[in-house]
Amino acid sequence: MKRDMTKFENIKEEELNDINRVANAPEIDEKPPIDIPQQALDDERRVKVISPSVLVAKRFFRNKLALVGLAILIFMFAFCFLGGWIIQYNQKEVFYKNDSILFDYATATERTSYENYYLVDSNDIHYSVRNMLNSYIIDMEAQSQTTRELTDTENNSYTLKKLGDNIYSLEYNQIDSVATYSNNETTATYNSFLDLLILEEDVIIENESFFKSTVSANIETGSFSYSGDDFIITPAGTKNIYTVKKVVADGLFDYSEEMLGVDFENAVKANLSEDTFVFNDGNYIVTLNATGVFEISRDFGLQNALYATTFVFDCYDTTVILDNDFKLAAFMAVYGSTNFTYDERTFSIAVNEDDILMVSETTSGTAVPFANMSTFAVRRYNGEDTLSINFKLQLEDAVTIMLEQNITETSFTAYTVLLDENGEELVDELGNPIYGEAEFDLERNLSYFLLRNFQEKYLINIYDAPSAAHWLGTDANGMDVLTRIMFGGRISLMIGFIVIFISLFIGVILGGIAGYFGKWIDNIIMRLVDIFNCIPTLPILIILGAFFDAVRMDPYTRIMYLMIILGVLGWSGIARLVRGQILFLREQEFMIAAEATGIKVSRRIFRHLVPNVMPQLIVNATMGLGGIILTESTLSFLGLGAKYPLATWGAMINAVSNATAMIKYTYIWIPVGLLICLTVIAFNFVGDGLRDAFDPKMKR
Repeated sequence: MKRDMTKFENIKEEELNDINRVANAPEIDEKPPIDIPQQALDDERRVKVISPSVLVAKRFFRNKLALVGLAILIFMFAFCFLGGWIIQYNQKEVFYKNDSILFDYATATERTSYENYYLVDSNDIHYSVRNMLNSYIIDMEAQSQTTRELTDTENNSYTLKKLGDNIYSLEYNQIDSVATYSNNETTATYNSFLDLLILEEDVIIENESFFKSTVSANIETGSFSYSGDDFIITPAGTKNIYTVKKVVADGLFDYSEEMLGVDFENAVKANLSEDTFVFNDGNYIVTLNATGVFEISRDFGLQNALYATTFVFDCYDTTVILDNDFKLAAFMAVYGSTNFTYDERTFSIAVNEDDILMVSETTSGTAVPFANMSTFAVRRYNGEDTLSINFKLQLEDAVTIMLEQNITETSFTAYTVLLDENGEELVDELGNPIYGEAEFDLERNLSYFLLRNFQEKYLINIYDAPSAAHWLGTDANGMDVLTRIMFGGRISLMIGFIVIFISLFIGVILGGIAGYFGKWIDNIIMRLVDIFNCIPTLPILIILGAFFDAVRMDPYTRIMYLMIILGVLGWSGIARLVRGQILFLREQEFMIAAEATGIKVSRRIFRHLVPNVMPQLIVNATMGLGGIILTESTLSFLGLGAKYPLATWGAMINAVSNATAMIKYTYIWIPVGLLICLTVIAFNFVGDGLRDAFDPKMKR
């Protein structure tokens, strides 16, 4: 209904003033009004009170969980960044300590196998015999045999003999090729199918065509005469191929080594029909092979090839190294003459009062103990034979007691050369070994006895328990755990912030462009977002981690690439968020006004639209930081993140990844795990608080 405004137009100005005075007059019992200063809408104090940032801050600080998260983050940053400057250690510093460890000193073995043998002439023993030698001896002992005839895969004959306890000798029938004799000389080769004659080198035949026809005509007879010489034709072993040979009256000799003279050749010619003959006290064998050539070999009879034994030599002088020739001479004499000569020195072998087979030097006319022969082998753990005779005998007595009492562990004290922290013999200023009493532990294994003793060593202080010097102990590399937690937190937090910054940078730009322009530009960028959403992140990170390991990339460079890769792979969600907000904001009145004033497109996007999306971006980034830290920790736990010597929280947990280590070294991974959990929870609390604070529907 249209109001009648004419009656208000006729009211005089004086009447209006009277009406206002009556309306504003105080009631009878009302107190006099208080003079309250009026505030204009543009007053600075009024603007400050209604500032959106202050309202957001008030809402945030009213959220107790958000305050707890903020306090945790402040503590975490102070702990990681300030604590690393205050603490006295460096993250790469390795700590050492002096400690006594049970050091593998020597091994003792009762030798029962004949796998160790000493060759007299290795060229004359076939591998098929050497490889089976121990089996042959075991079978002989089982059947109480003293000799056995053997044959190798090439039908060579051998004789295996038992010389006495623990010593066997292998003999072989030595037959060496001396020469070959032939009473004909190969002239040519003839192919009857092709009617082709091929002369040998340096052979000249007059009228070669006629010679070929003569050969062809006499294949059946097998012989013919040509130009006063006699020839024979023999099959060459291949169909239609024949060998043409010229008969030589005196025959031809071809020696393997040196020529043996005319007398030897006459003896051979005289005994071609015999299998053997004797020349200059040597036995020779004559054999006619398939090609009509006589092979002459010398039979040397049975020769010693090797000695197989379970004996070992223990020298009284530990600096003496016995060569193979000395040992062979001793093996030959032990069950023979018991005396032998070596290197112009004389030795004798006898059993002493302790039933030990002793080798004594008798060069001076007096028997001087030189070495013991025993089946009980005692050697340093590194394989060296430097232990004294007395120590070996004492160890043998301890082993005998263990076997008699059927125990697996014992200990004894021995006077021996002391070892340094590297397991080497201690020496004085003159280079002489230092002796002293040492406590040894003897342990019985399946096939040998292991001797150990405690040695003082300067070791890396690995897995040291928490102490006053190291509040959280040391890790597997001897580094302070607390220090590495501080420095590791720096890298983990730095990775989180840089990755989020890279993702925000890419996502805001692409999301802002897509949301503002729309149409085909939006379509292209959103398809790119779909592609990045489909990328299998973990397999790619595993492949890149393997590549970084292969090229041995520097740890700092590796961290840089890891941050870039995680940032590039994580922007798609932010781009979608920015695009959705801008699609809504670009239709608002303030954007229409900005467009009407002619502001540039880039300014409209990044100065008017993006700032209005910042609350959502801050919440998204804050809550995403925790996820990035978890991702980095997971990658480091899998060995794909930062590498030694850099510390990250995930890499520190990876150092105790197996079940045994996790149970034994809880003081390493539990503090790190708690810090990761607290940091992620704190970021989530802060993110929830910011989300609630920025919510426009939140009550003031």
